[in-house]
Amino acid sequence: MSPPPSSSEEEASRGKSGSASAMAPGKSSSASAAARGKSGSAGARVPGKSGAAGAVASGKSVWAEMGVAPFQDGQYVRLRNRGRGGYLCADETGRGVSIDPRRGMVNTAWVAQVLETDTNYFVLLRGAYGRHLAVTRAEAGPGHVGFDAAQCAFDEPEDSHVMWWTTPGKNGSVVLLHGTSARLSALRANGRYRRWHRRVTVEAINRSRVTSMMEWEAQVIPMRVERPPYQLRPGGPDIPWHQGSEETVQVNCVVADDNGSTDGQGREALTLHGRSLMGLGDELAQRLGDGLNFQDITLCIQAGNLAQPTVLLTDLPHRDDPVDIVVFRVGTPGHDRLLFPDLDAE
Repeated sequence: MSPPPSSSEEEASRGKSGSASAMAPGKSSSASAAARGKSGSAGARVPGKSGAAGAVASGKSVWAEMGVAPFQDGQYVRLRNRGRGGYLCADETGRGVSIDPRRGMVNTAWVAQVLETDTNYFVLLRGAYGRHLAVTRAEAGPGHVGFDAAQCAFDEPEDSHVMWWTTPGKNGSVVLLHGTSARLSALRANGRYRRWHRRVTVEAINRSRVTSMMEWEAQVIPMRVERPPYQLRPGGPDIPWHQGSEETVQVNCVVADDNGSTDGQGREALTLHGRSLMGLGDELAQRLGDGLNFQDITLCIQAGNLAQPTVLLTDLPHRDDPVDIVVFRVGTPGHDRLLFPDLDAE
């Protein structure tokens, strides 16, 4: 099997500390305009609205048009695998992607971003740590098929490894595709019978057959204007820092103005010991002064120069590369425009 045409996770997460954008989570945006303005390109070209592609899920030999349905820009969704059950989950390592049965967990909620290039549309999916669902060239481990999926930054217009397109699956599901019609791969779960094989991978598609392990039920998460309760993780050795880690995180933060813009706002760096969201929030509130506490601000995390900020509702991941944080003050017009996922909604 040939590897999917993408860069590896470590190549994708080069640790660039580029600027945070002024876009609020959940708002429609044109990230492609920023991408094109940087290099005139917005990544790899795939068969799009005018390209011929087969109706993968039905096994037909003639390929139908591809798009990004059912995803809509700014939507929060859960992706439930039709083959083994469970939800697509951003691992707490901030690196891998797996299947998890916990529906109400913030790590199983993903923000959809529709990216327009010069000729096509793609969907980007951002997880709890602001990082994007991506393909890699790392071969999957024993008991898993294909190549590892990962959480990656979106730094360059050519970062096509974070760009997906879709085709309908059976029973209202969707198949997430990556690559070109000549070299096409699909996101898949593993462990239909050996349930401990939980990692999510990317497999080259056999056009005559797509299994239910490649089919995902997209469940739209309702939005709310109130910030939901934080989902903080207990400490302990269950999810260790990677070998050689300093167990500290370099945080580059910018405070949005009252209108939610970060243009012209000064940036500040601090070192966080551990990964506690409460610890980070308390430190930032103290630096802002004016008697503020953590409840008076909302933090968003941004993974890459071209990424949009994502509301941070849990502790930072177990990785020690720098993170970019955008701070919104509660009660300002910029904060009032933020929308949050209603994780407890049925």
